[in-house]
Amino acid sequence: MECKNCEANLSSDFSYCSSCGAKVIHNRLTLKNVFQDLSVQVFNLDNTLLKTFRHLFSKPDTVILEFISGTRKKYMNPIGFFAIAVTLSGIMFFVLKNVYHLNLTQSSFSDADAQDMSFMFDYQGLMSYIIMPLYALLSWMLFRGKKRFNYTEHLVANAYIIAQTSYVQVALYIFVLGLFPIKFDIFNFLFLLLVVTYQFIVLGRMHQTKLWGTLWRAFVYLFFLLVLMIGIGIVAVLITLMTGQASLEDFAPK
Repeated sequence: MECKNCEANLSSDFSYCSSCGAKVIHNRLTLKNVFQDLSVQVFNLDNTLLKTFRHLFSKPDTVILEFISGTRKKYMNPIGFFAIAVTLSGIMFFVLKNVYHLNLTQSSFSDADAQDMSFMFDYQGLMSYIIMPLYALLSWMLFRGKKRFNYTEHLVANAYIIAQTSYVQVALYIFVLGLFPIKFDIFNFLFLLLVVTYQFIVLGRMHQTKLWGTLWRAFVYLFFLLVLMIGIGIVAVLITLMTGQASLEDFAPK
């Protein structure tokens, strides 16, 4: 027999291909074996997804450094880990909008009725993939003097970090905002501070920077992040005006 993936010659008693490492499938496709494969890959407590999640709390720099150095089977790859987080975030925003009926763009510092632009979060998955390279660019530029990691390695680090915080965000937002009358924008900003704190603890460990060196980089990063968020908000308003979803009167004080 031969491997269905790489066409290498195999013995009939092989469970895995000795050439490409793919699992040899002997049975026909049924719902039972599909579920078994899924349970092994996703729901097994010893699988790489849960191991990656646990270790990104206990030793995050080790997870990232091992993947960068070539250890690719021990932990889940950052693209898959990030993709799952983006999917769960999409579900979270759907719940916040359509189950909790929150206006995700309402300001807590204004009593005026604001135009509900929560529809922007319908595209949060696409925006996450677009913005991720910018996160990596910012962190690479801030730590560039250390010259320990290139841009792609910063992309890997940020994918792991942002995905990890997204998993926490999903659980925390659905629980807290569902039970307590907390304003979304305030809660979201506080969580952003936690994200940046975690992000630069990890990046600081990776680059072996001292406390002050990590702090000033975190403050600069947060500043540019806020500028980026304001810029995205302005672009979103312009798009709503250009597409006719809103008018200037909708944004006027009432």
